[in-house]
Amino acid sequence: MQAPVTGTEFFKLLEKSGLLTQDQCQRVGQRYSLPQTQSPQQIAELLVTERVLTPFQAERLLEGRYRGLVIDGYRIREVLGFGGMGCVYIAEEPTGERKVALKVLSTEHALDAGMLARLKLEAAAGMRIHHPGIIRTHRLASTGAVHYLVMDLVRGISLHELVALHGPLKYTMACDIGLQAAEALHAAHQAGIIHRDIKPANFLVESSGQARVLDFGLAMIADTSDDEFSLSMVFGHDCLGTPDYISPEQSLDSRKVDPRADVYSLGATLFVALTGKVPFPDKSNKAKLEAQRTRPARNVCELKPEIPAEVGAIIQRMLEKDPARRYQSAAEVADALRPFAVRKSLQFDFRELITLRAKQAKARAEAAPRKSSAPRSSISNTADWLRTEGLEINSADSFSAAETPAARTHAPEPRRKPASPPATAPETSSRSVSAPVTQTTSPPPHGWTLRITGRRELQPLLRARNTVGTKPGSDIQLSGEGIDELHGRIDYVNGSWTYQHESKECPTLLNEHPCKRARLTHGSVLRFGNQLQVTLLNAIQPAQPTVAKRPRKLLLWTLLILILLLVAAAALVLLRPDLLESAKAAVF
Repeated sequence: MQAPVTGTEFFKLLEKSGLLTQDQCQRVGQRYSLPQTQSPQQIAELLVTERVLTPFQAERLLEGRYRGLVIDGYRIREVLGFGGMGCVYIAEEPTGERKVALKVLSTEHALDAGMLARLKLEAAAGMRIHHPGIIRTHRLASTGAVHYLVMDLVRGISLHELVALHGPLKYTMACDIGLQAAEALHAAHQAGIIHRDIKPANFLVESSGQARVLDFGLAMIADTSDDEFSLSMVFGHDCLGTPDYISPEQSLDSRKVDPRADVYSLGATLFVALTGKVPFPDKSNKAKLEAQRTRPARNVCELKPEIPAEVGAIIQRMLEKDPARRYQSAAEVADALRPFAVRKSLQFDFRELITLRAKQAKARAEAAPRKSSAPRSSISNTADWLRTEGLEINSADSFSAAETPAARTHAPEPRRKPASPPATAPETSSRSVSAPVTQTTSPPPHGWTLRITGRRELQPLLRARNTVGTKPGSDIQLSGEGIDELHGRIDYVNGSWTYQHESKECPTLLNEHPCKRARLTHGSVLRFGNQLQVTLLNAIQPAQPTVAKRPRKLLLWTLLILILLLVAAAALVLLRPDLLESAKAAVF
């Protein structure tokens, strides 16, 4: 259906969507005194402000898309994430008692036997395992046209996102996540389930530091031979999994594996969490699989000398080619990691994070080539939604987003420049080592947004250069008095954001001070014209330390006062020795 032109058409779409009944639409119109002359945009903005609709619901209705906003009584509120099988939404249960995660198989896969088998396996595993480290599935259902899973809603950031945005984790945090994952996998193994696709994208970490394993779509379950047969027929039995993390034996025959295959994949995942690089940065899937079978992985301590040798030895043993030389169970892995594990909290804006996921998924969909008729493969990529324009991530080599100067967690360490070119660069490009580089404008890391006065939605910064002004076509288009057509630029240069003032008539204030050129960090506030503010934000913000740092200024002043007192005392003794003799006489 076409986008609504009048308020009446908007309410008709709202009724068709199932979000509100005809009677409820009438009552909403009467309650907020909405005349029929108001535009659909005005009505949508009011209903979002009054929390009758979510921004996602309003956007879909304004586009004329009313189908899919209610699925089997579940009211879709917003997008939670995207994957190869379909989309995950935040939804309200039909009873309205709680919010859940609804994983919906995309329409292009609705008749795909392989994808249906994966959905059934994920449901079976999620309903069978009851462990705090595994996201629980409550039901698998279908409307006939739509297949979906109902799961617990977890507000977390994936380990892949965390490493890609902020670099390697401190070993204490990585060990804690590995410990939690190993305990969850041991529970799965005890229930007769082998995950077979352990990788950073399949872990969610909550703000408390709680880690959870998800996506059992390639799991091997002891008593579901029919689904395993379906996967084998569609994908082939020789290689289910992800090349960067698959165990040697699984790459040869995915049906002949045991819990030790997940131990290997968890080791490769921890390798990435600790170093920001995959164990074998080969170009092709074939080369990666061959490396997994034949070449030993480097010790993480070689890449990060600050990691204790004991931790490096644990990862090495997990990545042994011969399963007999690895830890024989996930429980043994948990015991090995426990002495080095420290739980760290994270602080991030979950709403901003899912907004960024949606925008990146949309950009990826628009940039994707037409569907190919080539045979499908069970080999999946690891970069997920972060492998899009602007972000320097190459799953074949390293996770190398540029450093974000202000937004950190407790865990990430300083980034190093990646050894390989970004994924978007041509393979034949090269640069002389001796050539002086005074300024680099690499694509900015994702996660940075602008909050602009009067606007509800945050504006993401996806380009290295962003013009600011009233001129149509400006990257950051503003309006109001005291703002020039080209007022300035917000650029990502040499690994940080800068503001360059351009207007000769209208000033810019940075944190209430006149600004011509300055570096910007998380929380920087630019003021343009008549009270219009633009605030630079990052999706993931550092948690506040539990212990305040010692104030340096106070310490310096204390030392200075002590020095002055000592100097004064020495001078007094030299100039008035009689006072010292009097003091001694008084004491004795």
